[in-house]
Amino acid sequence: MSGSLLVLFMVIIGAVIGGITNAIAILMLFRPYRSLYIGKWHIPFTPGLIPKRRKEIAFQLGKMVSDHLVTPQSIQKKFQDPQFLQDMTSLVQQEAKRLFTSEKTIKEWMELAGVQDLEKRLERYLKKKMEKTIVEMGNSYSSQTIKDVLSPETIRKLEEKLPDVSAYILQHAMNYFSSSDGKQRVKKMLDDFLAERGMMGSMLQMLLGNSSIVDKILPEMMKFLRNPGTNEILLSIIRAEFEKMLEWKWERILSEWLDKNTVEKGTEFIVHQFNTETFFQKTLSDLLNSYEEEILKQYIPRLVEKAAPFFSNRIQTIIEKLRIADIVREEVESFSLERIEKMVIEIANKELKAITYLGALLGGVIGLLQGFVTLLVP
Repeated sequence: MSGSLLVLFMVIIGAVIGGITNAIAILMLFRPYRSLYIGKWHIPFTPGLIPKRRKEIAFQLGKMVSDHLVTPQSIQKKFQDPQFLQDMTSLVQQEAKRLFTSEKTIKEWMELAGVQDLEKRLERYLKKKMEKTIVEMGNSYSSQTIKDVLSPETIRKLEEKLPDVSAYILQHAMNYFSSSDGKQRVKKMLDDFLAERGMMGSMLQMLLGNSSIVDKILPEMMKFLRNPGTNEILLSIIRAEFEKMLEWKWERILSEWLDKNTVEKGTEFIVHQFNTETFFQKTLSDLLNSYEEEILKQYIPRLVEKAAPFFSNRIQTIIEKLRIADIVREEVESFSLERIEKMVIEIANKELKAITYLGALLGGVIGLLQGFVTLLVP
C-alpha cells in the first residue's frame, strides 16, 4: 500500500472511531434507562448518566432556578417596570369589562364561588347582627341617660326642632277639627258629657240643641288653637317633657319599648325592606353601570399602582411559601426519561452534533499524525 493511501486510510479510520466514540458518549448520557445485567454481573455505565443522576439533577435544577433565576430581586425589579404595570392595568381592565358585560347575576357569581342559599344566609346574618348590636348597645348604655349618650350638638339640634313639633301638632289639630270627622267627634264628646250630667244635661241639650252647641264651641276652639299663647303653652309643655326624657335611662327605653319580640319584628322589617332576593338577581352591570367608566379609568390604575409595591414588599415571603425549588424538582422528577431526553436533544441538538463532528475531526487528525509517524518510522 502506498504511503498516501495508508495515511488516508488511517485518517478515515480515526475519524470514524472519533465520531462513533463521541456519539456513543452522548447516547450514554440518556441510555439505557435502567441497569443492565449479564447474569448477576452488572454491566458498567448502566443506567445512563441522566437516568442515574435524575434526582440529583432535579434537585440542582430547582436550586438553580430559585437561587439564580426566579429570585425576589428579579421579581421586585419586574414590579417596578412601568411597562409591566401598564400591561397589568390593561389586563385587569379587560377582565373588569368582561364582568361588566356578563349576564350572570350576583347570585350566580356567588354560587360559582361555592356560596349557596345566599339570600337566606344574608338575611339570617343581618338579623343576628342587628339584634346583637341592639343588645350590646343596651348593655353598654343601660345605666346611662339619653343626655349622657347624645352629644351636646345633637341635643341642641333636637331642641331647635321643638317649635316645629309644636306648630305641627297645632296645625294638624286645626285641620282635624275643621274636617267632618273632627266635628262628629266633638259632637259625640258633647253628647257623652251632657249624658253624664243627667237631668241638667238633658235640659241644657233641649234648650240649646246639639248642633247649636257644636257650632258655638268649634269656632272658639279654632281661635284657641290659633292663639300664639296656645303655641307657647304647648311648646313649654313639650320642652318640659323633652328635658324629662333626656334624664331617662336607656334601660327604661329598652325594657318598655324594645322587648325581644319588638326587636325581632323591627329587624325583620328592616331586612325585608332591603329585599335581598331582588338584589341578588341583579347583574354587576345593573349595580355598577353608572360607575363603569370611573372604575376602569381611575380606580383600576390606582389599584394596580397601590398593589404593585404591596406585593413587591412581600415577594420574599411569597417565594418562600411557594418553594419554587421544590416545584421545579417535583416537576422534573415527574418527567419520563424519554421526555427529558427529547427536551435536552431539542435544546442542544446543534451542539450535540457539533460534539460528534468534533470527535470525528479529532480522530481524523490523530489518524493523520499516526500515518505520518508510520511513514517516518521504518
